[in-house]
Amino acid sequence: MAVSRRGIPQVAVLIPLALKGHRDCFEGILRYARVNGPWRLYRREGRPGEQRLRDLKQWGCSGIITTSCTLREARAIAGTRVPVVVFEPDPDARAPGHPLAKYSCLRVDAYATGEHTARFFLERHYKRFAFVGEVHDLYWSRERGEGFRKKVEAAGGTVSEYGAPPAKVRRDWALEQPHMEAWLKSLQKPVALFAAMDGRARQVLDACLDAGIAVPEEVAVLGVDDDPLICEATLPTLSSIQLNSEHAGYLLAEHLDKLMRGKRLRRRVEWIKPTRVVRRRSTDATAISDTQVARACEYIWREAGHQSIGVPDVVSLFGSSRRYAENRFKAVVGRTIMEEIRRVKLDRVCALLAETSLPIGEIAQKCDFARESHLAFLFRKHHGITMSEYRASTRRLR
Repeated sequence: MAVSRRGIPQVAVLIPLALKGHRDCFEGILRYARVNGPWRLYRREGRPGEQRLRDLKQWGCSGIITTSCTLREARAIAGTRVPVVVFEPDPDARAPGHPLAKYSCLRVDAYATGEHTARFFLERHYKRFAFVGEVHDLYWSRERGEGFRKKVEAAGGTVSEYGAPPAKVRRDWALEQPHMEAWLKSLQKPVALFAAMDGRARQVLDACLDAGIAVPEEVAVLGVDDDPLICEATLPTLSSIQLNSEHAGYLLAEHLDKLMRGKRLRRRVEWIKPTRVVRRRSTDATAISDTQVARACEYIWREAGHQSIGVPDVVSLFGSSRRYAENRFKAVVGRTIMEEIRRVKLDRVCALLAETSLPIGEIAQKCDFARESHLAFLFRKHHGITMSEYRASTRRLR
């Protein structure tokens, strides 16, 4: 049966799809439209020679989801006088008086992404840290670096930052690579290195390979976006911070739908937080010099939250008495074996709450908690809020 055009919203998604975060955002928009639509979508691809949709009024636009754009395009968007929501506006688009500044928007918390990275490396007992920003020093790269640096400094550490190369070098990786190799060689090792995006992390890994620097033994490397087209194609494979951009797209579509249905909503700004580190070979190491404790930690990080493990399983790796293993572990890590197991399991719970719609009881089972009530008690004690409140904080454009 043919579907009539009449009454179907026509939504322009003016977000180029070259970046992983933008593609994930579009997937979230599609997910919302499949359940709550139908919608007729115009998708901006960002490819060379693409035919642009320039006259949105003539097309019959009902609503717009956009990201930052030129001032001329922003004025045209505002001139359509249809509902608009904005994904990740840049500082110019957030400035008072800008045509896009009056609309509700959703931002990825770049500062929190840097903090999340610092926590990941600090938990692995690194003492030396480094940061490589996006080659053109874009605002979100600076914010990620600032969050990383301040979290490290609060823990008593310092961060070595890769300085921006000259403009000519920035335009050509073949020219920049020797500069990066020299800088990487100058770092004291082992060092935990945060790259502002997966593409930049790939360049770091290439430079390490050509410079004869062992990854992750000398330099552990972590990127952002978890783009499998990059992360699975590097040597070694790249660990990366996963951002919940797909859910961001869903929230934007939900908010736009309410506006298109005539609901009056105040302008809102909401934030999407990083969800977890997707671990691959580039961070498969620890700076713990005690080899037995390091092996025990790696076992916990790998297994806890996915299958049932207990203190006896970890103690068996020491080949000693439980008391000796417990004391040795706490002296190095600063937490008991059980506390470390519990911490890893709760991290897994947070990821499932943010990324899935699984019932809390099922999450408890997946993360090896015998009772949902016990998990609820531990979660509130650790995070200060309930699991339902945590899930709502990651899912609502208020």
